[in-house]
Amino acid sequence: MAEKYYLHRISHEGNASYSLMQKGYLTLGWSDFSDSGILGAARGKEGYPDFDEITEKYGARHSRSRWCMWYFARMKKGDTVVVPLYSGMFSAYKVCDEAKPISELENIIPSVEGMWNKHKIVWKEKKLYDVDEERMIDLGFFIKVESIVENVPRDFVSGKFTSRLKIRTTSADISDIGELVEAGIKAGEEKKPITLYEDVIDPLAERMKSSFKTLNPDKFEQLVKWYLERSGASMAWIPAKNESGKRDGADADIIAEFDNLKYIVYVQAKWHEGETSEWAVHQIDSYKNQMSEGDPAYTYATWVISSADSFSSDAITEAEEKGVRLIDGKEFARMLLDVGLLDINKAFE
Repeated sequence: MAEKYYLHRISHEGNASYSLMQKGYLTLGWSDFSDSGILGAARGKEGYPDFDEITEKYGARHSRSRWCMWYFARMKKGDTVVVPLYSGMFSAYKVCDEAKPISELENIIPSVEGMWNKHKIVWKEKKLYDVDEERMIDLGFFIKVESIVENVPRDFVSGKFTSRLKIRTTSADISDIGELVEAGIKAGEEKKPITLYEDVIDPLAERMKSSFKTLNPDKFEQLVKWYLERSGASMAWIPAKNESGKRDGADADIIAEFDNLKYIVYVQAKWHEGETSEWAVHQIDSYKNQMSEGDPAYTYATWVISSADSFSSDAITEAEEKGVRLIDGKEFARMLLDVGLLDINKAFE
């Protein structure tokens, strides 16, 4: 077994980071820090105090998300890194060297093609530059890795491992489930058959997701409310659209209380196709900050549930920073199927 196990997402600047992953390099944003000495601060004997001083110098936004930089910097040769993929799968890699500034890749990879839009990505001022979009790419660091196993379906692994794959943070130490990671790697290498549940649930979820098109924004909100009630909410309601006290776009479409769990969920529901932007994250986070007085006995959660296929990279980044759970159309369809469809039409009564 490896000494350490990490999870690392590469959705930030995914068009470039996915291409670099195929060449054996995992990347991280934070390009503003490439010359700050932050890698040495994270790995040095003094550790956190020096690291914290550097992140705070660059502002609260970086200070809040600093742990992704911390864990990335501390990955060592021989460690295992699990990378969740857009396709609902994951890959696992062995770390070959410590993290380095992205500029050290310039002489190794003169240029790269964008994974999806095929844009030409070159070097400019020691940073990656998208020629077609005429902008710098926010990737500041990289780690050389070698593949252990690629494109493993998540249903191959235990529920606890699957839950870790869904956490929204960019980087995390998951060494406490190292044995489960190894079991998942072995399952991927042996290409274990998909379970009956996964074999059945995927086509059903696609059909359910397609049915969202027959709804409208109000009915989609009603469906989300019904799901929360079906999941055990002691009370769920749709606040008035002209609710007082809101400002700067703050909004929640559904609120659910789970009294037994001392848990309250604020939900922003988006009924549309394509991609959901970061505006939804801003709305629900602002609502929580403005409307919740924060009963210390309760835990407050914020969700964005969308009927769309995906979320923008900015939405994913902002959600990670603000602790907002993002649920796309397919995931919500699966959630509905998991609680059962009996009486679902009562959602619209």
